[in-house]
Amino acid sequence: METYGNESLREAFGKALIDAGKIWNNLVVLDAGTKNSTYSQKFQEVFPDRFYTPGINEPGMVGAATGMAMAGKRVVACDMSVFLHHAYAQIRAAARQGSDMHMIIAATHTGVAVGPDGGSAHDLTDLARMRLVAGFNVITPWDGRQIRSVLQVILEEKGLYYVRLNRPKVPLFLPEPAPFELGKAYKLSEGERVTIIAVGDKVYNALIASEELGKGFADVIGVSTLEPLDSDTIIASAKKTGKVITVEDHLYIGGLFEAVAGVLVQHHPTPMRRIALDRIFTTSGDPDELAEIYGVNTAAIVRMCKEFVG
Repeated sequence: METYGNESLREAFGKALIDAGKIWNNLVVLDAGTKNSTYSQKFQEVFPDRFYTPGINEPGMVGAATGMAMAGKRVVACDMSVFLHHAYAQIRAAARQGSDMHMIIAATHTGVAVGPDGGSAHDLTDLARMRLVAGFNVITPWDGRQIRSVLQVILEEKGLYYVRLNRPKVPLFLPEPAPFELGKAYKLSEGERVTIIAVGDKVYNALIASEELGKGFADVIGVSTLEPLDSDTIIASAKKTGKVITVEDHLYIGGLFEAVAGVLVQHHPTPMRRIALDRIFTTSGDPDELAEIYGVNTAAIVRMCKEFVG
């Protein structure tokens, strides 16, 4: 598969924020003391009068972001994902104000891809948490090019958005401009024997696995919006192949696996397998090493497909 270099989602996000700031004068950015990690400091360097930090105070940041959004601002609140646990009550309170405001929560350092920052920094439950908050769109971009498309789309329309970003550099594999439509999943490869549904930066792994399995083996569906989920695309592929595997850097509980299973059990019951983390605590290490240890890498997808199809 052709790629165009490597870039972390958080790095692409920081660059895209600057471009967005040039377009929308009412765009403000907040960060709870992690601006060098989330790359929101890039926005601060260009637009210092539109950047705010409450310090290490996630509840305060989300509260301030909610107030600014209610006052008519386009608001992006940034933080490392694991620290947003502290502001869950405020996130829920924000959602109760309704979708007639414009607020984006951008969470970096998700999954075991956080790597050497340590197991306590690996947020494996953020998708589950945010799927439980009514009104939030949960967005899981695949590469740095899609980040730019995501911001262009979600800054156009009022609403509540959670954007999941990662820490390490990953391949840029999408065309420019990258496809993104809120609530739409994309068929990226055609196959007859199994459907692979992947989310976030695991979409690239799914495509590489499909190439290794051979032409015509797997339907690959990339999910860049987990909520709302594109049920029609998933059901159509499941009807064709009769087998579904989901792939995510997240606990299987509450994430992509259970979202897809919920759709299929209601509309087209289909045998499923999962590439995801079990209900465990993880350890520190190199991102690629951890992906191998916990079975969320390309090799694990290939093995699972071969075993499942038989």
